[in-house]
Amino acid sequence: MCIIRSRTLLRRKFLTKRPVIILLLSICFSVLLTLEIFSQWKLLKTNVTLFSRGPAVNETLAYQCCTPTNKSIRTNIFFLKTHKTGGTTVQSVLMRFAIMNSLDILKVNYASYYLPFSDSSIPSQLMTPNNKYNVFADHARYDPKIKQYQYPDTSMVTLLRHPIKLFQSLYVFYQMDKTMGMTFQQFLNAPVKPPVLTGYNSDIVYRGYNQMSVDLGFDWTQSENTTAVAEFIAKIDREFDFVMITEYMDESFVLLANLMGWPLEYVASLKLNARLPELDPYILTSRDELTILDLNQIDTQLYNHFLAKFLKCKRQYGEDNLSRQVQQLRIINENFKQRCVAEEVTGSNIGNVERLEYVPRNQSDMECFSSMQLLIGKTIRKIQAEKLQHNFINFIFGNKTNFSSKN
Repeated sequence: MCIIRSRTLLRRKFLTKRPVIILLLSICFSVLLTLEIFSQWKLLKTNVTLFSRGPAVNETLAYQCCTPTNKSIRTNIFFLKTHKTGGTTVQSVLMRFAIMNSLDILKVNYASYYLPFSDSSIPSQLMTPNNKYNVFADHARYDPKIKQYQYPDTSMVTLLRHPIKLFQSLYVFYQMDKTMGMTFQQFLNAPVKPPVLTGYNSDIVYRGYNQMSVDLGFDWTQSENTTAVAEFIAKIDREFDFVMITEYMDESFVLLANLMGWPLEYVASLKLNARLPELDPYILTSRDELTILDLNQIDTQLYNHFLAKFLKCKRQYGEDNLSRQVQQLRIINENFKQRCVAEEVTGSNIGNVERLEYVPRNQSDMECFSSMQLLIGKTIRKIQAEKLQHNFINFIFGNKTNFSSKN
């Protein structure tokens, strides 16, 4: 009887305190739920920040070319010509500008197309007295030390192409089917891929995976080092004023003209060094494309980073404004072609691939001639050597004003 009464008393005490206990439990649950929600929110915010911005992007900075300007004409430009991106067309535009304005052109030795830039890269007969040059538009392994040969206001520019198209073009152009012993299709279907691809002169050159990144100075032995890759992309972002995109070539030329303060006529061009469309290799499957992207992961990261930046630049410049200027440029290009080209022909068999070339309408028209020369290296070297010799003679006989480069 006593036991029953004790249980009854305990039950009554519990029932009287139950609201308080329930309230305390509710408070504890609410606090825990709030802490969990806050924790998940912080994690989500962190992930959004990590994945929405690449390691090299600085959103507070913008390309100088992204905002329409009326700045005065600039004469100093560095264009790093990457392999198989369509850079010959850009090169011809810049060489024409340099020739027509009697600017000093930095031409390197042929071996320096593939080796890191050094003091020995410049032929002695092409050196200017002050070791400064207005225009560089050539192949080279990029190295910041090249800046010692530039003027302080030099615009730094390069060109990138989608890695799938680039790698396919690279394999065919450099006849890797011979050096690798398999066609491009066989290479893609091979279960095991070689760690390095080579072309001719393989003892001094690098041709193969992540070609654009190697051209821009990346050490291919660090391909598995994610930190090195991120630092490399950030470095290119810091040191280059504008990265053109092959798939948006006309838009790139308009933005380049804006960066340099040039009228659109200055960037009129003829498409050079392009293989004939019917000579393109077989159509790639989606599996082939994924294979190429996997083999060129650094180039893919590099391209995606600067493509995103380029598209943002387009929006900042003004889509409608850019579209109008692209249409103007295409009209200018067509008129330029009518003026300069007498005939389109199947050209030289470079890299075992036939290419489209042009017969000049008037070979004495240097503006046209310099715009359609595919193999312009020897011509440019000759012009630069003669210009320096002429300036030296003027200097000796008293006309010293022509001795220095323009700035």
